[in-house]
Amino acid sequence: MIIGIGRSPIAYRIRYTSFNNSKLLPYPLFYDNKKLLLTATNGYIYYLKELVKLKNIIKVALWPDNIDLDKAVKVVDISLLENITFVVPVHSLEQLEIVDKLKEFNFRVFTGYASDKKYRNYELGDFIKAAKTKKWYLGVSTKKELRELLMHNFDGFDITGYLFGTHENRKDFRVLMRNLEELLRTVSKPQGKQTTIFDFLENRAVNWGV
Repeated sequence: MIIGIGRSPIAYRIRYTSFNNSKLLPYPLFYDNKKLLLTATNGYIYYLKELVKLKNIIKVALWPDNIDLDKAVKVVDISLLENITFVVPVHSLEQLEIVDKLKEFNFRVFTGYASDKKYRNYELGDFIKAAKTKKWYLGVSTKKELRELLMHNFDGFDITGYLFGTHENRKDFRVLMRNLEELLRTVSKPQGKQTTIFDFLENRAVNWGV
């Protein structure tokens, strides 16, 4: 089970401390830059170029929303991103074609399920049936969503600060570390086969077949 933490004060606090766990990927190891994507209608261009710049740092990144591979190859040399594992946000099940196309190019891919209903036009059951790759739960902010992803054996997820309670709790470093440790214990309980990020990436030849 891989846990991503997007660009946030929490990510920076974790990254620059001694807290280290191979299942936990704080930004930029997990790359999600919504601000860059929303800069303009062609924000995905800047986003893809940033991925190239950080290609030796990023382990897992969100694929830009609604962008198919044909558009991406016109912006950057896509082969430069071969070491990045992508999470493809699926807003409609038709967008599973984006996932399939990336797989054809031998990319490691998670199929991304949005926690917020306004970003998808399908239900969780439909997603579970349709997803043919490893599954990623996008934007986990409540214990209910955490229970849901564990129940349905998602392979990874990213969290928001809201998962850790109040603003005061997030500012208190000791409380934050306790909450993170509890989260890691929760996802490490036997709900299926668990793995570290290193096993996950190195064993891709075995694990990524459909």
